[in-house]
Amino acid sequence: MNYRQLKIFAVVCMVFDHVVRIFPLTNFFAPLGDFFWNCGWNGLSDWLMNDFTLYLMFIGRLAAPIFLYCITLGFLHTSNVWRYLRRILITAVIAQVPYTLFDLAESRLYNIEGDWRETGLNILFTLTLGLLVLIVHEELKKRKLIIFSPLVLAAATWLAVQLSMEGGKGYIFLIFIYYICRNCTRWQKVLLFIPAIMLSRYGLVWWVIKSIGTEEFTGALRNCVLNVLGNYFGMLVTLTYNGEKGKTGKGFQFFMYAFYPAHFALLALIGFLRPPLL
Repeated sequence: MNYRQLKIFAVVCMVFDHVVRIFPLTNFFAPLGDFFWNCGWNGLSDWLMNDFTLYLMFIGRLAAPIFLYCITLGFLHTSNVWRYLRRILITAVIAQVPYTLFDLAESRLYNIEGDWRETGLNILFTLTLGLLVLIVHEELKKRKLIIFSPLVLAAATWLAVQLSMEGGKGYIFLIFIYYICRNCTRWQKVLLFIPAIMLSRYGLVWWVIKSIGTEEFTGALRNCVLNVLGNYFGMLVTLTYNGEKGKTGKGFQFFMYAFYPAHFALLALIGFLRPPLL
């Protein structure tokens, strides 16, 4: 896939991930699950409502790693990196209100009392910080001070966690991994991405390890498989990039920047209009 196709694919996966938070898959498949149950096909009903819905959720987990990769590509190919960073940051600020409303709308659907102060910062803030890390890394490299790059990465990750940025614990790290592995072969990336994704999601991996032998293990493992393996699959999708840009004119760029806050606003409106699910 070229750069344009990667972005479109990531957007489709992202929209799916957000839509199913307002229209849960279990509710969508419930009538069919009940039909199978009434027919005596209990196993098929359980598979549909549990395993199949889990498999579909993998679609949404592909989005973030692809967007992270696109930030690396943007850094490598943009003619003005500071203007590129400014565009992302401005969009992040604009998107924060609809992002917060979307989070509150989802909470309302499940009869959870939401608090806008508990909503973290959207992923564009994370992408902005990750891009800034690459800028600083290259500047340190020019000054032969590259030894300080890990400290910059650690500081940025700490800041992302403190500010509750989406994916803050690991997404900035993955942007950095994409960048330093950019000249590796495809199979080298396949292997290097494994420890990278494990480290980026160390909290989930540790949760599985410490819950072995407890009642939490099944839920922890399910969560880990979805979010760790799902993100790894997303990293593998980036290996399909063919080095071409595709048609990414100003119209396409404007649409991509505008679509992010717009789709949150629309889904938030739908969420507030829908009756509670519970």
